[in-house]
Amino acid sequence: MKKKSLNLPVIAVALVAVCLVAIAAVLVFKAGDGPAISTDNISDSVGNNSNYYPYQETTTQPTTQTPIQSILDVTTQVATDTFVPSSTKPTTSKTTKPSTEKTTEPKTEKPETTAPPKGELDPDEMSHSSGASTPVASGGKLPADMTFSGLYSSGYDIIGLKPYIFNDDKDPNCMQRNFGYMPLYDASASLIDFSIETVRVDFKYENKPYRIQLWKGQYISGDIGTIGGEIGVYTRTPGRVYLPEYYDCAAEEDWLKMEMTILWDEFDDGNYLPQFTRNYDDFWWATGFVDGQLKDRHDSNSLRLLGRITFESAEQASLFADALSKEGFTEVSTFTTEIDTYKIHGKDVIFMWQNIR
Repeated sequence: MKKKSLNLPVIAVALVAVCLVAIAAVLVFKAGDGPAISTDNISDSVGNNSNYYPYQETTTQPTTQTPIQSILDVTTQVATDTFVPSSTKPTTSKTTKPSTEKTTEPKTEKPETTAPPKGELDPDEMSHSSGASTPVASGGKLPADMTFSGLYSSGYDIIGLKPYIFNDDKDPNCMQRNFGYMPLYDASASLIDFSIETVRVDFKYENKPYRIQLWKGQYISGDIGTIGGEIGVYTRTPGRVYLPEYYDCAAEEDWLKMEMTILWDEFDDGNYLPQFTRNYDDFWWATGFVDGQLKDRHDSNSLRLLGRITFESAEQASLFADALSKEGFTEVSTFTTEIDTYKIHGKDVIFMWQNIR
């Protein structure tokens, strides 16, 4: 059989295109005070049923667009997630008498968030999905330690409240969907000032190879720097001839429901604070990036990626969990956000990644 040759020019063009889009997205985000691009039809919409959607999302009005911003409309958006459980009682403002004291210089204070007091969630309402018919996609109610809202009510700071940018993976014009994945992309990341670390989780389900890949780290450095993370779902069609280590971006029938929070020890004090949360939805590629720069751009241990994925079946979830174990993750019976661990329940797997490479 004649050996097929690699189409190097096509690969080179693909890499250049991906690089240009990535750089442009970050540059646009960093320019100006407002969001760089339109937030219409934002992909993290979570519906109106508060019993199943303990997240409420707000967006900011777009500023005047430049030509490059218009191009990026199809792939990148800006969002802010706010955690608002349905059981939280509305607050009423108290009236106070005007002060007669002498005025002093104003003090700089941290902005208040809309996060509710912890411990007020009904355990039966701790799970949420993008379909209003059932509390969770797995067909039942998850243990509280496997839901983001359940972890929050237990005292963990895991709900992100910062504005962030992300790639709209559901857009049919999303450029990255055309290029799939291969390790060459990671090897070339430094060429566009990316310093990111990754874990590749490989398994086979119903004779189809899957790769679920995690990334986190520094995406561009300096004044326009961002930090963030990604979860990608990739597959191979049995019988098709592939380049070595090349995977297709998952087709829509293989998208998985997931949610992701990136936590950062920004001040090097051991406190990993949530930066943003990608809400529970269908994804082939969950991404998010916020302003920031790592103290050591070549070491992403100051970042943690908390994820939950709902698989098509308990068998597929078990295969993914086994693959996590092979990569060095430890299975736990109670999930406490301990690093590099995971817990499996039916079709759902929740995990916290920090140190494994």
